[in-house]
Amino acid sequence: MKVTTKELGNIINITPRHIYNLEKSQVFSKEDKDVWVLEKVIPAYIKYKTEGGEGTNLAKSREKKEKYEAELKRLEYLKRMGQLIPIEGVAKELEDIAITVSNKLYSIPPKLKSRYQLDSKIESIIIKEIEDVLKELKDPSIYDKQAQEIAKKIELEKTLQKEMSEDESRATSSNNQGQDDK
Repeated sequence: MKVTTKELGNIINITPRHIYNLEKSQVFSKEDKDVWVLEKVIPAYIKYKTEGGEGTNLAKSREKKEKYEAELKRLEYLKRMGQLIPIEGVAKELEDIAITVSNKLYSIPPKLKSRYQLDSKIESIIIKEIEDVLKELKDPSIYDKQAQEIAKKIELEKTLQKEMSEDESRATSSNNQGQDDK
């Protein structure tokens, strides 16, 4: 059955402008000027709506948003249960541990000297080895590298969150535009 653009719009409940946009994006094709074949257009429109038309972007964005919100809720739950610790707390704990380890290591040479009557030369060798290990542990490049990796992960999460918000905004505006065309 052949119909005009206006008739086609009334049948599938969209504006002529939207019909021409769908033709431009090669969803529809005209038989002739202002002549459409319903047997071709209707299946094409159904396929468009179900396989990637305007409605699916909104659905995908909502799905991404729901996954992100679920992950945030999971992290909040873990934090409340004490299974997730803020980075500041971890840094303070590590600093306290490092000080304790350093003090314990420096207490070893005098104990060994008094217990085994070690020569001063051997004591100084042990102290030097302890200092070398502590210097290695204090090397900021190791921690800078780890901090940079953490910062990259945080930046990636922010970027993903921003993209999800933009996708949802585009999908919402696209969906609203599609409804305006009706």
